[in-house]
Order: sequence, then structure tokens, then C-alpha cells
Amino acid sequence: MAESKETSLNRDEEERMLQNPAKEQIVPTTAYQFTPIVEKKKTFLDTLLDLFGSSSSKNEGKASVAKKKKITLLAIVLLLMGFVISVTGFFIMWFTEIYNDTLISRLVLKENTLAAEWWANPPLHSYLKVYVFNYTNIDRFMERIDDKLEVEEVGPYVYYEKLTKEHIVFNGNNTISYREKRVDRYLPEMNEGSDLDPVVVPNIPMLTAMAKVKDRNFIVQLGFNAALQSTRSTVFKTLPVKEFLWGYEDELITLSKSMLPADEQPPFEKFGLLINRNTTSPDNFTIHSGEGNIRQLAKILSLNGESSVDFWAGDECNLMGGTDGSQFPPHMLQTKDKLEVYIKDMCRKFPLEYEKDVTLFDGIPAWRYRAPDDVFAHPRVNPDNHCYCHKPIDECPKSGLFNSSICAYGAPIYLSFPHFFTGDESLHDRISGLKPDPEKHVTYADIHPRLAFPIDGASRFQINVVVHKPSLVSGLGELEEGDILPVLWLEVIPGEFSDELISLIFHSSFSANAVQIGLRYGTLLLTATFLALLIGVCWHRGKSSKQ
Repeated sequence: MAESKETSLNRDEEERMLQNPAKEQIVPTTAYQFTPIVEKKKTFLDTLLDLFGSSSSKNEGKASVAKKKKITLLAIVLLLMGFVISVTGFFIMWFTEIYNDTLISRLVLKENTLAAEWWANPPLHSYLKVYVFNYTNIDRFMERIDDKLEVEEVGPYVYYEKLTKEHIVFNGNNTISYREKRVDRYLPEMNEGSDLDPVVVPNIPMLTAMAKVKDRNFIVQLGFNAALQSTRSTVFKTLPVKEFLWGYEDELITLSKSMLPADEQPPFEKFGLLINRNTTSPDNFTIHSGEGNIRQLAKILSLNGESSVDFWAGDECNLMGGTDGSQFPPHMLQTKDKLEVYIKDMCRKFPLEYEKDVTLFDGIPAWRYRAPDDVFAHPRVNPDNHCYCHKPIDECPKSGLFNSSICAYGAPIYLSFPHFFTGDESLHDRISGLKPDPEKHVTYADIHPRLAFPIDGASRFQINVVVHKPSLVSGLGELEEGDILPVLWLEVIPGEFSDELISLIFHSSFSANAVQIGLRYGTLLLTATFLALLIGVCWHRGKSSKQ
């Protein structure tokens, strides 16, 4: 009954609506309308700010706001700590040498370390190449048919050479004492000729004796002249290369042993230009180990207990210094400063100057240091050489020559670069057959910029003998006082590198550099990121506070 009554009421309402179609319909206020809400997509920064508590709502209570303030403060402190750490790392990697110092600290020569082991017994040998000047027109020159002596370069005669350190003593005060030992072995398979080939060369024992008696009284000179005649000594001799280099018995040396006082006798039984090379040196070197000061690594401090010599005219020239050439202080390479090698046969420090960057072994970087062209120049050309002159400046050797007689038992030995390279043109006035060539005759070293030891290069020096004519001694023929006779030149180059050594050099060049670059730009990126976050958090917090 109730249902039918409700249905009737609905019908009456519909009829009234049809009768009044224009009448506006009124929507009850209780009706619901659904409007779609589009949420704003949060950025990473918004999410981070919410996490740090930098955003707040008006409906939040005081406790919630206080809690978020604490979180914000903690976040800012953490960001500040991260920023300080990243800035510190950035400064270290970009403006200090701490990273490099950490790497090269392994080069310090501490006892029972790999660095000390490789320094004492390097995993690399060398090749010694000897080029001898054979005089081809002695008779024609002595008979005045030819105006110049003619020389022919023969060789090279190649030897395997191994250099090690012996009698090593770690002194406990950051210094090491040692002696050098060289072992040379002839390599016939690397020679076109034979070390038994005969060569015509200057008679150095005779020319040495000539120099010693030149300023003596007439009795000494006449006695020496008689000794030359009795031994039938001539100014040039024909010898096998092997004997000329490594020793032969000379009648003049034997005679001098019986005639001269003990302090004037030659300090050897046989004569050979390289006779003292294939042995352990009697000289005792003391160097800095690098402990406590890596900038002093391998620097020579004394020789036979003396920190200087008294051979030269200036303190700087007499002072010990440089290294033995097997290792250099790494920091000197970073600034590309002049390097110095102490050469015992010259009794002096020998400079090497940076020339250019090179690459070796398919891409390994190295820095080439070479001997300056004016290292043997006359003091008028290079004033630094004044203290190496034994005589007044007007009597110093010509440019291109270095007087090393004081280091050669008084023998009139002058050193130069091969074929008088960089020397005065007048050195060729009495000799023909010499052809200076920068590609073949320059001395240089290719040094690893981080490990600071040579990985390639060539040491090239020529031995010459000077003629002195005593007034009462015969036998020199057409030779004149002061003539420079080239004898031979030596070239020392590195041997073959093992795969292990190349791998070590490769990783020291590229792996360490890659890590360094990664740390540099990583610290830069972290610094920028932490700075941006700090600015963002502080700005957003200030904005929220104003609201």
C-alpha cells in the first residue's frame, strides 16, 4: 500500500514538471560534485627538502614544526661537513703534490724494499758501443806528402754491460754508501768485424810521458829520449782492438817502473783505455736515500768521504752534487729544472736540460733531457766554464774540448762529443774524416716524468789525446805542439726492456694518471653538488620561515 502511494506521488511530480518546462530546476545543496585533482609532480630537490624538513604546512602542529627544524639543522650540518671535506679534497688534488708525493714515496731507498733492490741490481742492462779512429795515412803525413792526418771510424765493437752496486751500507742517517761494479762481455754476434781487427792508433803511454817531461830539465828529457830509442817507441802503434781497449803490455811502462820514483810511476801494469771499466770501482759513493726528504733522493753527497774536490778554480765546480744518472729527484722533473749527473771520469757535474716531450713503447710519455751545446764551450762563450780551466783564460781549451787530464793520472786526455760535435771548427784543421752529426752524436736521456729514471737515451763521449813536444825529445815527426788526436768514442744505450718492466712503467704512466684525474674531477663535482644543496636548503628554509 505504501509503495503504491509513493509511486503515485512521483507521477504527480512528473506531470507538474511537464506542465511548467521553463521553470528553473533547483539543485539541492546536499548534492555532491566531483572535481579531478591534479597533484604537482615533486622534483628531486623538493623531495630532498621535504626529507630535510625544510617545507611545512599551515595545519602542522608546533611539535611537528620543531621536529622538522631540528632535522633541517642536522641536514645543514651534514651538508656543511660534506662541503668542507669535498673542498679539502679539491684543494689537495688541484693545488698540492700530496697525491704525487704518496706515489713517489715508494721510490725511497729503504733497506729491504723493492726500490732499493732494483736500485742495487737494476732489471736492465746496457750496450757499450766502441768506435775506434783508425789512422790511415801515417807514413804520408810524416813524409809531408799529406797536410792532414786521415782517420777512419771503425766499429762499433759492441759489449754487454751490467752495472750494479756493491759493498752497500745503509748508514742510518738517511744516506747510503756503495761502490759501482761493471761487467762487460764482448758480443761477437752484434759486430760486423772482430775485436781482433788491427787498428793504427796514437801511442798514449808515449804521449803521456812526453807531457810529463815537457817542463823538466834537460837531463830528464835526454834520459827520456834515450828510453824512447831503446824501446823503439813510435807515436802511433798498430794494435788489435781488444788489446787497445782492455790492456796490453807496453815496454815504456815497464821501463818507467824501474827508472822513476814510486810517486811518479804509472798506477797500472798494463795500458788499456777501458781497463778500469770491467771491474769494481775503488771509489766509494755516498748518496741520500730520500728518507725524510724525497727532494734529495739519490743525490751524491760525497766521494771517498769528501763532499768536494780541490781540482777546479771555483767552489761550485768543486762541490759534489747531481746523481749517478740512474735516478733523479722526482720534483726536479715536475718543474723541468736542469738535472746534473756526476761523471767521475771528468771529476765534475754534467748538466742535462729539458728539450721536449717524447713517447716511447707505443705511447709511454717521457721527457727528453739533453746535453747543452755549450757545455764544453770556451769561457768566453759560456762563462760558467771558467772554473774548469786550469790555465789563464787565453790558454783554455778550444770550444768543444774538456781537459780531464787531472782525472786521468796526468795523461793529456781531453774529452769532447763524438767527431768534435759542437766544437770549434779549427779542431778539423789537422784532421780529416770527421763528420759531426746531431742525430748520431748528441748525448740525451728520456726520463719518466713520475718515476724519474731514464727509460731511453744515449751517453756519447769522445776520448782525445793532446800532443806535447819537449824541446830535447824526438820522435813526433810532423806533429805540432797542441795537436788534438781523436782516439775513440763511446756510446752507452739501454738494452731490451722486459715485459714486466714495460708493464710497470705503463701502469705508472696511465693507471696512476687515470686515478688522479678521477679524483680531481670527482672532488670538483662533489664540491659543486654540496654547495648547490647548501644554497638550496638555506634558501628554501628562509622562504618557508617568511611564509
